[in-house]
Amino acid sequence: MPGFRPTATVASFETIAGTIMYRWAAERDVWVSPGEVAEARAYLGRIGIATTELADGRFVLDGIEGSVEASRLILVSLRHLCSRRGRR
Repeated sequence: MPGFRPTATVASFETIAGTIMYRWAAERDVWVSPGEVAEARAYLGRIGIATTELADGRFVLDGIEGSVEASRLILVSLRHLCSRRGRR
């Protein structure tokens, strides 16, 4: 992912996923922080899905037609994470 560097946070996307899902369910708010977006992009990169940030703040993901907002990027990441955990 040229030009993209994941944040150097302690928590990886795998560890913050539950917090995001709880917040979305309990607060009915799909707001995401820039750090969560960075972690989701890093996670997607680790599983082979490249992401590109557009000038307007949306993202293009390999395998998904069109562009997505930050919350949709997180949702795609959560779906992949849950799918992978279910296979173990």
